[in-house]
Amino acid sequence: MPSRRKLLLGIGATSTAAIAGCLGSRTDEPGTDDDYAWPTVGADLRNSRTISDGAAPRDDPDIEWAVDLESSMATGEPIVVDDIILVNTGRDIVAFDRGTRERRWSIDPENDVYSYSGSPTVFDGTAYVPERRVLAARDLETGEVDWTFELERIISESALTVTDTEDGRVYVAGGNAVHALDAESGEELWVQELLGIAQYAIAKYADWLFVATGGGELYRINRWEGRVEWRRTIEAGISSAPIVLTSDDRRVGHGVAVAGGDGSVVYFDISGKREWRAELRAFGNDGLAIGHRTVLARSGSTLHALDANDGDNLWRADIGHSSRNPPIVVGDTVYVGGDRLRAFDVGGGYGVRSFRVGGQRFDREEAGDVNYVTAADGKLFTTTNVGRFEGDGTAELLVLS
Repeated sequence: MPSRRKLLLGIGATSTAAIAGCLGSRTDEPGTDDDYAWPTVGADLRNSRTISDGAAPRDDPDIEWAVDLESSMATGEPIVVDDIILVNTGRDIVAFDRGTRERRWSIDPENDVYSYSGSPTVFDGTAYVPERRVLAARDLETGEVDWTFELERIISESALTVTDTEDGRVYVAGGNAVHALDAESGEELWVQELLGIAQYAIAKYADWLFVATGGGELYRINRWEGRVEWRRTIEAGISSAPIVLTSDDRRVGHGVAVAGGDGSVVYFDISGKREWRAELRAFGNDGLAIGHRTVLARSGSTLHALDANDGDNLWRADIGHSSRNPPIVVGDTVYVGGDRLRAFDVGGGYGVRSFRVGGQRFDREEAGDVNYVTAADGKLFTTTNVGRFEGDGTAELLVLS
């Protein structure tokens, strides 16, 4: 762990090991994979927001290029697949060419109203795009529409689509219903009504979908039939997408975690039994990730790292005022936006809770707040936020390496 030793200035290798033993530390290796994509909200079907073996900048990165979004903020995280970046600007959903930096296609270039939210999901050359009350399947290269499916209510808050690489289905929630569609034709295969309005991204694991409503209902739904297998209620409401924790994330078993509206994180095992609850006080927008046996939770101006086994707080760090900036994990590094782009060692450095050394890798200031952060092919993709009512200036998409 050479990077940590460098941070403990003046301490030799023997002393470093001794201090680590006294104060407690975690060791995770830097990622080596620089050939990966970010094809959907949450990075994968279980919403982990993690590329566990991915490579990304661990020291202060440089801006490789930037492009004007022609709006004040993005309303969905950048989706990066092959040579295309998809960004929801709130007014339009735009496909940028990574090579030329030009707008390859968009869905509504003349729109001046903030009417879109969420991000597309990409599978097998098709972008499934949430266009208010319509889910459109578009050719990734050209933007041409293959099919559309109209919902009774808008697809709100975040992308609510997930494409299953095994069964050729698309799952989408709009209003108080979840729909399963054939990915090739858009034909509806089943529909399941919910008690409340679905929000955030759907998570999929094995034969199940996990769906959350803003009012506090968490569902496990059989993905083949659309049957509700269990439902749990969080009285304070739910303020994050469900994320699935597998046996690789915990000592025993697997299940699903969500953030409660009262500043808690709650973990249920796969049968719906509540195993632990962590009290963190406040939440922003959709602020959970799971990586390297650690649940990362952005709670107001604080980033918390929780033990995935029991919810114990491993470490925490101040991340300034918040924006739409859930954390992500790439390799051994946690990235999160806010008033700055910050990067932390996923193990938190050395120390106890917030009293630590060597936890922060870098922070960098941009023009405006740092909004969403995603990663692909060894680079970071971030959007900035200048606010809708703050005068001149527009948001940007930044590519950092």
